[in-house]
Amino acid sequence: MTPIVAIASEFLDAFARIPRAQQRKVREFTEKFRENPASSSINYEKINMARDKKIRTVRIGSDYRAVVLQPESGNIYMLVWVDHHDEAMAWAKNRVFEINPATGSLQIVNTAGAENVPTLPKKAKGLFDAVSDADMVSMGVPQILLPAVRAVADAEALASLRGHLPAEAAEALMWLDEGLPLDEVRAAIAPSKDKQRVDTQDFAKALEHPDSKRRFATVNSQHDLNSILNAPLEKWRIFLHPSQERVVLKDFSGPAKVTGGAGTGKTVVAMHRARHLVRDAFTEKTDRVLVTTFTKNLARDIDRNLKNLCGDEYKRLEVVHLHHWAVRFMKTQGFDFAIATGEEENECWQQALNVTGEAAWNISFLRDEWDQVVLANGIQKKQDYLTARRIGRGKTLSRTDRARIWKVFEEYVPALRDKGRVEWTEVIRQTRQYLQDKFLLPYRAVVVDEAQDFHDEEWRLIRTLVSEGPNDLFIVGDAHQRIYGRRVVLGKRGINVRGRSSRLRINYRTTEEIKNWALAILHGVEVDDLDGGLDDQVGYTSLLSGPKPSVLQFDSLDEEQEYIVKTVRDLLKDHRPEDICIVARTTKILKKDYSPAMEMADIPYMALEGDEATERPGVRLATMHRVKGLEFPCMILAGVNKGIIPYERKGIKDDPVAQREHDQRERSLLFVAATRARDSLTITSSGQPSSYIRC
Repeated sequence: MTPIVAIASEFLDAFARIPRAQQRKVREFTEKFRENPASSSINYEKINMARDKKIRTVRIGSDYRAVVLQPESGNIYMLVWVDHHDEAMAWAKNRVFEINPATGSLQIVNTAGAENVPTLPKKAKGLFDAVSDADMVSMGVPQILLPAVRAVADAEALASLRGHLPAEAAEALMWLDEGLPLDEVRAAIAPSKDKQRVDTQDFAKALEHPDSKRRFATVNSQHDLNSILNAPLEKWRIFLHPSQERVVLKDFSGPAKVTGGAGTGKTVVAMHRARHLVRDAFTEKTDRVLVTTFTKNLARDIDRNLKNLCGDEYKRLEVVHLHHWAVRFMKTQGFDFAIATGEEENECWQQALNVTGEAAWNISFLRDEWDQVVLANGIQKKQDYLTARRIGRGKTLSRTDRARIWKVFEEYVPALRDKGRVEWTEVIRQTRQYLQDKFLLPYRAVVVDEAQDFHDEEWRLIRTLVSEGPNDLFIVGDAHQRIYGRRVVLGKRGINVRGRSSRLRINYRTTEEIKNWALAILHGVEVDDLDGGLDDQVGYTSLLSGPKPSVLQFDSLDEEQEYIVKTVRDLLKDHRPEDICIVARTTKILKKDYSPAMEMADIPYMALEGDEATERPGVRLATMHRVKGLEFPCMILAGVNKGIIPYERKGIKDDPVAQREHDQRERSLLFVAATRARDSLTITSSGQPSSYIRC
């Protein structure tokens, strides 16, 4: 029987912490282990004091040991840990590896950690008294941990215990604590209705369980092993949450939508979906899958990650942000465009106002009316504008008002044309119309990331890029993170996702403390679900814990700079410079206030600007917009001052709808920046702090 070799997620964490000089020896061992784990040259040793008799250790050189799980039945070998001799023995001593008798997943339990949870006083009420032991086990709680779970009296005690629980059990208990019904929680944890009896000795079958796959990966080739060890911390390439895997692999009859809060792995799902489509769904040599997003920086990051994730199937993937795709395609058809800058657009609006003499309307109002009514609805004739619905625009306009405004629009368009410029929306519209009339593209599917930032006309183009059919569009996004686009209803743009919508609820990036602080920025803001409904954060939780964000206000910029320098120096004692990111609202603020502080302190840094490569060493400096799509263990949000965020947008004082939209977009921008932090978040201001932060 050919041996089955698997590697645990925790092994990769341990491997990544080993000094590079020792990693070479560990790699040599793992390569030999994968090739033949039963080789006589591998000397397995039992640990006499181990709680789990299936655990073995193997010497690697004189100082290190690998911990291997070797079940008594079946030809299965699992690498689960590697460390210095004493630390490896201590780690293995209290670990238990068992197949859950109800769910069938292979679980890892740190019994020592769970046993240290305080017990409840006699007659005290437990948080989960109403849940039976059988129901606990059915949701993934290991039987060995039932006493510890019964001792949980409140949410704080649950937070202390959850790090010792298998992920699915921790998720279930947190959702129960939030008030989700037992049946709904069980369905989310174990959606399969297959009630076959679980064989607690069949480790081969257990490894195929969706919950096991978030902890163990079967290694079938040397290529698999090399790919894993070359980037051990990029575990998203290997271990998917069952809820992620379900939407990645599901066969949809039409467009599908996936939403989820920050850090829930939406982009990871989009990338795995793209690979699945070219590898398993659309396999002809001529089939292509397009992956697109709103910003070029994120498109570049996705492209790089897909190269690492995929094999030969990458050749049939195309990754490009939508605006670049449109310009590139139209150039192949003999068209070229010069895109107007914001300053050039304002000049043309002012020229149109001067020509028409319409002093009653300010430029901000006119731009919003143009974007949200005329362009959003594809209006090209005066009569259509006079009768168009203006839902959500706030200010009521009479027919006479609209006629006067249309005169301004009629002057604005030729003013742009005289400059030899066009707006992005016009490029997108012309591309769509050209495709509708003359062209059939090779794409069998389009995967869309950061869906919340696309405008109506962009959605019309996306719908045109691929013929309607099964698995044609796969859309991921989160309206809580909308910093560019405006609210859209996909169904009104020819994209019907009803019955094919899913939500991701588990935050893998940030701690619960950072997540809660960031969500408070959006408190009271109604957020849409991209298809006409409202989204909520019910069940949105993080399994990670850490310190609460630090919010500090200083009287002067000098004091703020001094504190940031000290904080960075302290962080550098335990982190690489590349793990730390200082974020400010604009490039101008970074260059004026924070780059000089790093230089004066002789701290190497690198500004993340445009297409510049991010591999060079140094503390990262970035704007709030640039940091979108990235993540860092330690983040400092600097200069969160009044007048900086939210910035004061002129011309919307008398327009409550524009004010509300501006406020929501500014809150979302700060929310996005805060949720890039993984372990620690510091927020600083000088002078008057932003009204969005609580000092």
